[in-house]
Amino acid sequence: MTGMQYWQGQSVELRVIFLGVDGAPLAAGGVAFRVQKPDKSLLSVTAQADPAVANQWVGYVVADQAGVWTVKASCATPRAAVDQSTFTVMASLPG
Repeated sequence: MTGMQYWQGQSVELRVIFLGVDGAPLAAGGVAFRVQKPDKSLLSVTAQADPAVANQWVGYVVADQAGVWTVKASCATPRAAVDQSTFTVMASLPG
């Protein structure tokens, strides 16, 4: 997701797959997204298992502020892990 750009008002899909030291996807549990908006306010976004892709988690947020957003995905099991990325929201065009 790092480097992605969206327009203000768009829905942004958050996705994460946690990998083991061998590079294989982990069957993670207790997955959550923590989103920091450009004004530094925080959102907690519920992560749901993606039924189409094993061990992938997804959540959604509406990009209601222009600027750089930071997303941290965390899991509690099989061991604590965190992944972080950013995306940019551009102000809506007038009219």
